[in-house]
Amino acid sequence: MRLKFMLVFAAVLILSVASIPVEAANVESMNDLKTAKVGVQTGTVSETLVRDLLKDSSGEVVAFENVFDVADALQAKKIDAAVMDESPARYFALQNYDTVRILPEPVKSEFYAIAFRKNDPLREKVNQALDELEEDGTLIQIIARYIDDYPEPSEIDFNDDGERAKLWVGCAASFPPYDMRNEHGFSGIDIELCAAIAKKLDMELVIADYRFDVLKDALEA
Repeated sequence: MRLKFMLVFAAVLILSVASIPVEAANVESMNDLKTAKVGVQTGTVSETLVRDLLKDSSGEVVAFENVFDVADALQAKKIDAAVMDESPARYFALQNYDTVRILPEPVKSEFYAIAFRKNDPLREKVNQALDELEEDGTLIQIIARYIDDYPEPSEIDFNDDGERAKLWVGCAASFPPYDMRNEHGFSGIDIELCAAIAKKLDMELVIADYRFDVLKDALEA
């Protein structure tokens, strides 16, 4: 199953125009980005959309390794605005509600999916597991767990008993609320969903953390 998501703006709330670039005071729509310095995560759809939008304009695209770096640059006023997926944008808006806001105009709607190598028989098994997890309500329960609170890695069952075959899943674990990592391990909607899939397949989930822009190469290798 594929989950739909939106790409939206996360922009600095104007408190003092004198303290930030003039362009930032005018970032109220997608068109305003054409004169702004815009932060994106390297290798994402957001980067592609913003580069197309800012082509032949005075705007500047600044690419970062992960959305946390984008958010930090926004807070530090090194960029005027950021474009990212809706859920991470809302995460950072909630964390910094006094200085960050989300602009209401979406850039584009896209679909969210799990990628496989071509002709991999695992794809059919995972799709069947996803259908079952949607039908029995597990999928919506997992998503709901990340609305108001974020479970710790220890709360997620990776089905690890040292004997099962391993389901290796690559992600960029700096993408809240989907993929996150702390000193205790991995968590997030994607992680918990993949753990549920692994259990359906009687496999142990193992997470491989990569930069987003090299995930495709890691999968093919």
